[in-house]
Amino acid sequence: MILGCVGVAVLVALLVAIFICQFILIRKFGGKNRGLIDQKIDQWIYGREGMTSMPLPKTTKKMKWLDLVVGAVFFVCMLGSMNLSMVGFIAFKYLQPLSVLYVVPFLVFQYFLQRPRIGPLVLICPILYTIHAILIVAGVPIFFTGGLFMLSILLPFFGYMFLAYVIGHLYSRYALKKLKGITHLEGEAANGD
Repeated sequence: MILGCVGVAVLVALLVAIFICQFILIRKFGGKNRGLIDQKIDQWIYGREGMTSMPLPKTTKKMKWLDLVVGAVFFVCMLGSMNLSMVGFIAFKYLQPLSVLYVVPFLVFQYFLQRPRIGPLVLICPILYTIHAILIVAGVPIFFTGGLFMLSILLPFFGYMFLAYVIGHLYSRYALKKLKGITHLEGEAANGD
């Protein structure tokens, strides 16, 4: 009970902090300055390496609406499955395997929506999430019960997403280093030949 109360207090504090940060960031970097905070962070971290950018993928009005609908369906499915689990219709053990039915299509849709700006390494997350579900169905006890049941979805989801991000980031650093090594000419400028 104490751990549950502490968890709720921390969650409320995090939500308030996120809301305040978003309000401040939207006021400072929203509207005509949209994306400016990303550029400032990139400049701070990678300023010594130079700058390159890729244009945002072209999105039509239909794609924006489709993205909104897919996001809404994802959140309804997530909240519905958690609610059904809390009232006992879905066993805590099968909450994460059931979530594969809506989490994996959502992540794959997001990949295709943002391609080519993000690479295929982000698909590591849905692959690992699916493997996690298969292991649970096979009988491996890698799930939470009781008051911590939400961690059965959240921990693998964010954990595998973070892992995919780190792998993609490390690969991009490696690829950039190799590219610089190939294109660097001592004492003279590249002439295109």
